[in-house]
Amino acid sequence: MKYPKNFLFGSSTAAHQIEGGNFNSDWHQWEKVPGNIADGANSDVAADSWNLWRKDIQLLKKTSQNAYRFSIEWAKIEPQKGVFDYNAINHYREILLELRENNIKSMVTLFHFVLPKWISDIGGFMNKKTVDHFGSYCELMAKELGELVDFWVTINEPQTYALCGYVQGMWCPGKKNFFAGLKIGGILNKAHIIAYKKIRSVVTTPVGISENIAIFEPLYDNIVDRLFTRYINHLATFSFIAPISKYIDFLGINYYYKVNLQYKKPQFHFISKKKTDMGWSIHQEGLYDVIMKNLIWRKPIYITENGVADENDRHRAKFLKDAFYYVQKAIQKGADVRGYFHWTLMDNFEWAEGYNAKFGLFTIDRAPRASAYLYRDLINKYSC
Repeated sequence: MKYPKNFLFGSSTAAHQIEGGNFNSDWHQWEKVPGNIADGANSDVAADSWNLWRKDIQLLKKTSQNAYRFSIEWAKIEPQKGVFDYNAINHYREILLELRENNIKSMVTLFHFVLPKWISDIGGFMNKKTVDHFGSYCELMAKELGELVDFWVTINEPQTYALCGYVQGMWCPGKKNFFAGLKIGGILNKAHIIAYKKIRSVVTTPVGISENIAIFEPLYDNIVDRLFTRYINHLATFSFIAPISKYIDFLGINYYYKVNLQYKKPQFHFISKKKTDMGWSIHQEGLYDVIMKNLIWRKPIYITENGVADENDRHRAKFLKDAFYYVQKAIQKGADVRGYFHWTLMDNFEWAEGYNAKFGLFTIDRAPRASAYLYRDLINKYSC
């Protein structure tokens, strides 16, 4: 069966991971500390998309994609408090114009884990003033670029940011405090609501959020692990979406894996036989499950990230075919799914993993993997 008319088939990227040159960001400082990045690398050049963005758009066209989700780097827009770089703003405007000329819909993320250094110097989002600074930045982007943007995503994966940056300490800013993670989650919800109101005061463009939603199951069938799993499910999904459900025009779902949980440490386990290069379980049937579980919000759904670390392209073909199958299955069951964005277009700087994890349809040098052409063929087969 064909997908619905105007369904979006695209790829997702993030500025810090592909652009390079993010020298005024907190992550630029974080990468300088030995041991923070697995391969000792940095994002100074990344995939050089700051210079090669036209080539990136051609990769989208080459593979029949009609949508592109990318992020704007706040640290480049406002490198110092109240000082705005209009060359950077015009750079993103050029990208948006080129996308429009090529009939490719744009989905723009405004915060994808990276803060300007001057914001991190005042405590990041732990400083209440940052929420207002973020709102002002979002309002400016809506005013400057709003007529060219088709969809806005305010914040990417607030749960992941809270977990990795404030609980586990494996990402910038490197905190290891469970209660700090809970607090930052609440602050990010407030930041989203303010950003939503600011953007919608300027444009009528749909505004949403991208939430990282995994499948959690107990490792052992005992009451302790079952209750712990239920708590994590609530904490990781419902507690983030419920407070903002009135302030989203669509829900972006980022889905990657199933995790088996136990109350005792180590708490997270990937027990599937098929695993990615990062050791994550491959469980694409979970894509259907997370869609159906989130129909309760009664919002249009976009799969804003779904990908597999797979340098040798051993799993990606089946991964993509399964994605098309399970998304279509959800649509047939009544789910209002309107787009699918593969993570990612080309290999990039994968945060704490550096360049070790290869999620791209294309290599960092823009060489196609076989799965890039499979994605094209699937799009052509199922598009109206």
